[in-house]
This record gives sequence, structure tokens and C-alpha cells, in this order.
Amino acid sequence: MRELLKAAQMRACDEYTSDYFGIDSAVLMERAALATFISICNCGKMYEDTKTLVVCGTGNNGADGLALTRILYESGYACDYCIPFKEGKKSELFKRQLSTLLKYEINETDINDISGKYDIIVDAVFGIGLSRNLSKETADFIEKLNCEDAFRVSMDIPSGINADSGTLMGNAFKADLTVTFAFAKPGLLLYPGKKYAGKLLIANIGITGDSLKCLKGSPVAKIMEREDLIKNLPKRNRDGNKGTFGKVLIYAGSEQISGACVLSCLGALKSGAGMVKAITNPANADIIKKTVPEAMVTTINPDSDKETADKIKEDISWCDVIVAGPGIGTDDTSEKLLYSLLETACNKPVVIDADGLNTISRSARLQETIKNREGFTVFTPHMGELSRLTKISVDELKADIIKKAGEYAGKMGICLVAKDAVSTVCYNGESVLIDAGNDGMATAGSGDVLSGIMGAMMANKSAEKTDCFAAVLNAVYLHGMAGNACLSDMASDSITAGDIFLALPKVIKDIRDEQNELEENI
Repeated sequence: MRELLKAAQMRACDEYTSDYFGIDSAVLMERAALATFISICNCGKMYEDTKTLVVCGTGNNGADGLALTRILYESGYACDYCIPFKEGKKSELFKRQLSTLLKYEINETDINDISGKYDIIVDAVFGIGLSRNLSKETADFIEKLNCEDAFRVSMDIPSGINADSGTLMGNAFKADLTVTFAFAKPGLLLYPGKKYAGKLLIANIGITGDSLKCLKGSPVAKIMEREDLIKNLPKRNRDGNKGTFGKVLIYAGSEQISGACVLSCLGALKSGAGMVKAITNPANADIIKKTVPEAMVTTINPDSDKETADKIKEDISWCDVIVAGPGIGTDDTSEKLLYSLLETACNKPVVIDADGLNTISRSARLQETIKNREGFTVFTPHMGELSRLTKISVDELKADIIKKAGEYAGKMGICLVAKDAVSTVCYNGESVLIDAGNDGMATAGSGDVLSGIMGAMMANKSAEKTDCFAAVLNAVYLHGMAGNACLSDMASDSITAGDIFLALPKVIKDIRDEQNELEENI
């Protein structure tokens, strides 16, 4: 997995590279400028008659821009530069780069004289150091740049995007291409920052993984990629059996809702579970038997505590992993059954989703039960559910989701999957972003399918030891890949939860084929 560095962490690594390894900051700056130049040349927008404008702030990001301007000029390309807000505090590297640039015959253009003149506009105004909203004057100027009919490039991060959270700081440069240096920043992968970054390239400028030593154990977020799934998805044992591939118990569905249970069961079966059993309201029994004949069904009698408790105890003894919550409702009966299940399953891994989370959000008893559990516990809330759990508004959560999700996961002693356009998974001080999937997956039942996939991944005993955290990450990534696979046959508007579980077999086959190919090449 690739590391994602927040602004303060990136600055620390930059300084450490210079102070400890002896690579001067000016050298790193030249490499950053050269990497941006090469990226622009490779993007297919640079021709002999192309005219480029580099817009520079007065800090180190602006200094990067001045260095790029000089490299463009030295390479024979027509280029101008612009310093729109000269009254700002000037960094030492900015002063040095400007002093050098002024020795060349390069035109500095006026900020009011750029309209329609340039094919490429490069943003080097603020970089990752921006910590407050833009002034109206600055926001208006950036909007003016956004309205230009030009190919737009940002150096390190689009000006106006918070590097740590992706928050829009009033307005932001809307790049077609962002060349970020050394490590990606969370704000380039979280929305709305991701939308403003365009295509993202990570340029090696000499600040490497060795420089991470300076962070001295400070938590570093990561991003999961396809290669990680190929590497970490456990292979199936050829001599395995139903028990080897895991028994998933799914507590889902109420008298009014049957689909959630069906979708969760199918998600588990289509992603490799050996056996699936549903605990559900009697009203759902027939539909589950007809739509998921492979699943076993236990019906519960809400009017008989002893009968229900006996059935729960028997089924929990049978299973490897429990999925609880899809469509169970949030009434007192649901709370009572969920409490009984959690108390009985003290050592078993549990995935809690949907109505289960909403029930927990209003029950102090359930919250304490979760905190005291010995078994691995996963919460899979979307932003609204997470807001109810944390008592923090959605806007506040999104303003720093990595921090807020990590804090809540630590407080509750759980693994938290904060589902969003880019999901954030937090466990035991680790945070992993998963950028897989598409907007079509924002549809009823999609999360139910994910809960089933997650149950199957965690129940699988093909590996010598099931790493529950790795299984959660694999499940979220597979779910996103299945959603993306749907786009080969339909627009995102038309994707349903049923399409997602139907896409799983082909997605998993492709991963298995790649795993086999890698083994053959070793």
C-alpha cells in the first residue's frame, strides 16, 4: 500500500531529507519542477507553438512554479509567469528562484491580462500549506483561471484544497492534471479534493520511504490498490470443504423487509462462503428459500425469549462469523435480539451494518457491550449512520474523516468502515483509504451485499490464520470492483445491488487468474 502524508508529515519528511540525508531543498525543488515539466510533456498537450502560463504564489509552491517556468524556457517553449499576490510573505526559496529567473528574458504577465492567451495554465499558488479559506479576491482570481479554455495543471495540489481532508477552502483551482511530489496527500483522494485534482501523478523527487523514519511512529494513512488485493486475497485450498471456506450467520430482515437478508446472503455466497445461514423473521422464510436456496434459514419468535435465545446460542456455536443488522428494524425487539446475539457471541467476529448501527447509536447498553467484546467487531456505516453513532455532523466528519473515524474506532475498540465515495477503514491506529467503486453504488441494498462479502472474507479458513482487518479491506475493495464491473454493461444510473453481487464471480475470477499468472512467473 502507498503512504498518504498529511501536510505536516510531508514538511517533516522534506526537512529530514535535507537535514539528515543532505539533499538540499533547492535540489528537491529542481526535481519537482523537472518532474512536472516531464509530466506536462507526456500528457499530449505540449506542442511547438503551445503557450504556457505558470501562476506562482510567494511560498515554496510558488518557487516550484518559478523553477518550472525556467525549465520550460530553457527547453524552448513559449511561457510566461504571473505572481498575482506579491504582497504575501516570501519564502527564502522563492526569493532565490525569482532572483535566478529574472536573469532570463522571460515575460511576467499581469494578472488582468491572461484571458484567452494560454493553452496551458499551471497552478503553483499555495501548495499543501494552505490552512485557511481563501480571501474573496483570491477565490475570484482562481475562478477566473478555471474559466479559461486551457489545459490546467497543479503542482503538488490544486490551490484551495486542504491537503489533509480534501475540503474546499472557499474555491479551488480545477486541474486536469495534478503532479504531486514524493507521496500522495489524503486531500487528493478524498472528495471534493479528488474532483479538483483531475488525473493524479506521483513524482519521485528524492523524498523516499527512508524519510518516513522522522515521523517516529506517527500514524500514516495508506491507500489500498488492486495489487494489494491480488497479493492479500487468500488462495482457495484445493482440498478444502464447506467448513474450510467458512460458515456465515446473517441476522437480517424484519417482517416488513426481506430484501436486505437476501442480498447479504447472496453477497456472502458469491464471494466464497462455504455455508450461509440466515436468522430472520418468519415472514421472510419462504422468500429466502426461493431466492437463495443454498442458504439455511432459522426463524425467530419475538414473543418467546427462551426459544429465541436457544436458537441464537445454537447458531452462534455453528458459525465462524456473524453479520448483523441489514433490515432488522430499530424497535425494542431488534435491540433485544441484537444484544442477545452480541452477548452470546463474545469471541466470534461480528460485522454490524445498517439498522444494527442505528440501534446501537441510541442504546447505551449495546455501546458498552461492543466496547467489552473480545471478538473482532466491524461497523460499516455510511456517513449518515456514522453521524448518528458519533453525534458529529456529516460536514464535520467529512472535514477530517481520517481523524474522526480513527478516533471513534479507537474509542469503541472496533474496525470502522466509513463508507463514502472514497471509503476510510480504521483499526488499531491504522487508516486505509479505498478508492474503488462508482456513484452507481449509492443505491439501496449495496451495503447489504458488502456486509455479506465481508462475512465471507472473514470466515474463510483457507489461509493458516484469517487476518480480520485484511479481510475487511479485501471485502471493501472487491465490492468496489464489482460495482465498477457493472459499468461495462450499463450506466451508473442503472446499477442495482443485484447487479453488484452478479458481477462478483467475474471480478473474483480475474483476480484469481492474475494470482495464478504471478505464481507461474515466479
